[in-house]
Amino acid sequence: MPNSYVVTSISCGRDHTLALLASGKVFGWGRDGSGRIAPDTPEYCSTSKAPTQAVEVNARQRLVSVAAGYGVSLAITAGDQVAVWGANSAGIGERPGSIALSTPHYLTDIAGARAVVAGEFLFGAIDAAGTIHTWGLNDEGALGRPTSQLNAVPGPVTTTPPASQLALGKGYMLALTRAGDLYAWGNNAAGQLGLRHLRSVATPEALQLKTKFRSIAAGATHALALTTRGEVLAWGSNHHGQLGQAQPAYSASPLPVKLPERMQDVVAGMHFSLALGESGQVYAWGWNAHGQLGLNDAKDRASAVLVPGLSHVRSIAAGETHAAALTAGGISGWGNNADGQIGVADRKQLHPTTFFTLS
Repeated sequence: MPNSYVVTSISCGRDHTLALLASGKVFGWGRDGSGRIAPDTPEYCSTSKAPTQAVEVNARQRLVSVAAGYGVSLAITAGDQVAVWGANSAGIGERPGSIALSTPHYLTDIAGARAVVAGEFLFGAIDAAGTIHTWGLNDEGALGRPTSQLNAVPGPVTTTPPASQLALGKGYMLALTRAGDLYAWGNNAAGQLGLRHLRSVATPEALQLKTKFRSIAAGATHALALTTRGEVLAWGSNHHGQLGQAQPAYSASPLPVKLPERMQDVVAGMHFSLALGESGQVYAWGWNAHGQLGLNDAKDRASAVLVPGLSHVRSIAAGETHAAALTAGGISGWGNNADGQIGVADRKQLHPTTFFTLS
């Protein structure tokens, strides 16, 4: 297969999906953040279907990492710069003009970027030294650093050890350190920081856990973490069973999720959770109103269920109400497709369907 058609990673946002190719090109499906330019005169009350074809992001540089957010996407270039595109009226640090719909803008505030995460009005990056940089709205200490700006430009978080991974939800962030420990800060109304209390914190605090971790994920108000032993812990809101159990309604302490095998990754949607097993199979639980669990119905699940029709999965991604999986044959998507974010004709897809074929 030509190198240009090898997909290396996928990412799902609120209503768009991104695929990064080995060539450094990025293709997108859906609305803002996909690279698609909306028509100047939208057809109100139209019954026409959303476009299903992919668009290529006009990056002008080779990209090596992508993160889809809430109408905004971030990426890292081969030169370790952070790129941003999409639609966000708040802009970057009170600079609305710094985000364009389809052509990435390159930030000069962060050097040597290694990882990025994108939300709605909250963003983060990790540089080569493991320093976390955050920007956007600082509601309830979501930036994890002192700033007098409500909508701040990128700046470093100086109170965490070197980090390897970031995850962000609705007004909060999690960080995984290179040593395998977890830190959290921001909104904590549902216990989503995992700190065994419900107080929001403006300075990163370490989760007091004896185990080590290799992956983290954040939904709107719940969080997941994968241990080095392949076990999954969950905490925060549980009103749709997204913690993998029927009770309690929320938990400020991490709870184990019962799964039939060792896991290799976890991702979180708005109020639902997915895990990728070492077998290459995918498990889902939580909110399912849009079919985002891929179980061919719209019923919530309070325990992990095997997603049928998927095998040899290489990676998974979750958006607000849709999800995707990268397999040897292509990219499959399921859930909400009202804006064409999973590239199929139907507005809702209750089971995985391949929409980007590699062979």
